[in-house]
Amino acid sequence: MFLRRGQTFRDLNSLSGLVLFAFAASHLLNHAIGLVGLEAMYEVQQWRWAVTRSALGTLVLAAALATHVAYATAATLRRATLRLPRWELAQLASGVLIPLFLLPHIVETRGAHLLAGTQDSYLYVLARLWPGAAFLQAVFLLLVWGHGCLGLHHWLRRSPRYRAMLPALLFLAVAVPVAALAGFMVSGRAVAALIEAPEAAARVKAATGWPDEAQASTIETYRLGVRLVALAALTLLGAAVALGMGRGLGARIAVDFVGGPQVRAAIGGTLLEIGRAHGVPIASACGGRARCTACRVRIDAGGEGLPPPALPERLALAAIGAPEDVRLACQIRPRENLSVTRLVRRSGDVAGSSGGDEAEAAGLQRPLAVLAVDLADLAPVTAGRLAYDVVFILNGFLAGVGAAIEENSGWIARVQGDELIAVFGRRHGADEGCRQALAAARAIDLALEPLNARLEAELGAALGVAMGLDVGDLLVGRFGYGPAPGLAVIGAPLDRARGLKVVARSRGLQLVASADAARLGGWPEGTGARLSAFLAGRTEAGEAIGLRHGRELKAAQAAGPVSQKARIPV
Repeated sequence: MFLRRGQTFRDLNSLSGLVLFAFAASHLLNHAIGLVGLEAMYEVQQWRWAVTRSALGTLVLAAALATHVAYATAATLRRATLRLPRWELAQLASGVLIPLFLLPHIVETRGAHLLAGTQDSYLYVLARLWPGAAFLQAVFLLLVWGHGCLGLHHWLRRSPRYRAMLPALLFLAVAVPVAALAGFMVSGRAVAALIEAPEAAARVKAATGWPDEAQASTIETYRLGVRLVALAALTLLGAAVALGMGRGLGARIAVDFVGGPQVRAAIGGTLLEIGRAHGVPIASACGGRARCTACRVRIDAGGEGLPPPALPERLALAAIGAPEDVRLACQIRPRENLSVTRLVRRSGDVAGSSGGDEAEAAGLQRPLAVLAVDLADLAPVTAGRLAYDVVFILNGFLAGVGAAIEENSGWIARVQGDELIAVFGRRHGADEGCRQALAAARAIDLALEPLNARLEAELGAALGVAMGLDVGDLLVGRFGYGPAPGLAVIGAPLDRARGLKVVARSRGLQLVASADAARLGGWPEGTGARLSAFLAGRTEAGEAIGLRHGRELKAAQAAGPVSQKARIPV
């Protein structure tokens, strides 16, 4: 994962963030042990110190902190606007505030240990913090944890594995700080009660090597000093950012976004920042780090004034096979007039768009389950009927099938005539997607029953349905031309699912699933007939399994009874 696109500094920043987040997580979990007791907190703290206060541990933490601060400072200095998405603003604000809490806390704990030989265990720290400084300490805890969680989420959000684990990780993201604050409160009250008597307080001070008055004065001076240094550094950083944003105000360029608008912007910012500063929507899923390619644009005019792509941008564009006139808006800093076409619409910019986020719109390859569905033997049912009746029957069929798909967490990627292509597993992975697809197949069979009862009574014929199910890597992206290109999927599994649907129709079956999809979906043992079929993209016959009726799938493996929505109108 690291150094995968030549972004050495950025990947080192991500690695340093992971190190710091692991340290913070262990620290908070140690706080949570306070719910058990002070002795347990102390024991766990000794294990932590064996790692973090060793020579190697100290070096790694110091290097991680220095790298993270250096990268954040450099990235902030390069900003041409503070008009950012809410998550970036929250991360920037928390990152700015953390040093004001962190540096004095380091002086009061490890500084006291080095300067006065204090045993800065939980007994010492809680005695100093509770209750006077408890609120500020809680704010500090939440700032650090929130900053780390935001960074991790927007770094990993494009990973299918991460998305599948998101509910559990969200629970942990809330549970860890809640437990830490509860442990801090319980243990703080216990220590406050312990040192309430003067004799007990004296024993605690003696046991922890509490700093004497001179040492305490020195420590307090250092605490004030590092806080002033942090404030001065942040003030200088703010001034430098303001100066950078003001640089080039006298020299402005025209940037024409095809389809509107045309803006005049100061030289120095990236095209993404220029767009944000003027309210021009440009998709971006990675925060301008050349990882997602969502901000790609086609250079229509003025490209000769742009420097060639640096290695991170070059590798990112090569990964999607972009032509030479396509660049990343987050990486180019125009110095001359420019005309560009945005190639990816943000998910909120297209009215009626459904499903998918900016990362999907930019193009993602992920394992998904595909269910292809269409009517079989339609001619006997529609022969001799008025066009209105045929349209009514088809729309009723599509409505019932669509409801069955959506109620089993599927997404209808394509509708063409009497055929639907549905995709499952976008949120929770291919395994769950296959289970959902089988549940939808069962629900579709049940939804056909009321309509077929009427058709058989009137015409002596019934609608048949053919379904094919496969699983594999699909490319999800926003494809098309014009103002509202649609989110769609392409890939071999889609063609194989359609091929399995043809096999189902030719053999008088309702559902044929590939062996892989059946296995992942928990296909009931002893159900269905084993088949072999030649499918698109494969030179040998593949294993498959077919069913005469979708309802043969057991409710334990598939969905429960069909709902009222998933009924075809009669």
